[in-house]
Amino acid sequence: MAMPGVYALLFLLLLSLTRPSTAHDNNIMLTGDILCPDCQLSYLDTTFTMQRDCDLVLYELSEATFDSATYAQGHVNCTASLNQYGQLVISSPDGTILWASGTPAGEGRYAAVLRPDKQVGIYGPVVWSTPDTRSANDALMDEEEEEEEDDDEVIPTVDNTLFSSDVLSENEGLSTRDYSLTMLGSCSLELVKGESQYLWVSGSVGRGKHCFLRLNRMGQLTIKDDQYQSIWSTEPSPQGDGDYVLILQYNGQAAVYGPLVWATDAYYQTSSLSPAPMP
Repeated sequence: MAMPGVYALLFLLLLSLTRPSTAHDNNIMLTGDILCPDCQLSYLDTTFTMQRDCDLVLYELSEATFDSATYAQGHVNCTASLNQYGQLVISSPDGTILWASGTPAGEGRYAAVLRPDKQVGIYGPVVWSTPDTRSANDALMDEEEEEEEDDDEVIPTVDNTLFSSDVLSENEGLSTRDYSLTMLGSCSLELVKGESQYLWVSGSVGRGKHCFLRLNRMGQLTIKDDQYQSIWSTEPSPQGDGDYVLILQYNGQAAVYGPLVWATDAYYQTSSLSPAPMP
């Protein structure tokens, strides 16, 4: 392990050198997303960086709170990817796998989230999602917006996640880019692009008053009215009780992932450092 003073120096260098990941939101990686050398996830004063020395490090200000301990293996310019088995995998340029987070889970779509508690958690597979309504032109426009952000070095702070037991109260919502998912007082949960392009609605408008949305520990979204009566819900996860997350994604989909399969704060207790299974 590097000494704390070395980490502090590295962090100061990273502030000027690192750039956003090839993931599409600054705090989230989805299955298939990659952290290239010197790329990172970020949330306020916390970064999760794939360093050129092949160490994957979680920094809170100048303090390293987690690292993969892969910096002294003779490799440089590694990448970290999120695979279809719910693992972060560090690979060298020649394809050698240096490290994988935890043991492989079932095949599916996963999300790695740099959370407000300043830890990284991997959730999945997908339990529920709204339809992907983007056209090919929408996807192209999103790519052009990403290029403009990279050119201007803009790293927005987004409010795009809701965790188990959290609530969206009346007229509160999630947002990313120009998408918003809002819980209205009319008891309608609405996914909107821009100011008026409706992509999805829950179909529960007018069925109650002063409603709120809750994500429970079964991965189930429920709209309840001011009498705590359930007026709309998704199906619970077959995986059962656990920690789940609702993400409003860059592509305009809202999706519930879970349960939690790995986290940096539990790394030394849960990770076996097993390699990811080959496709």
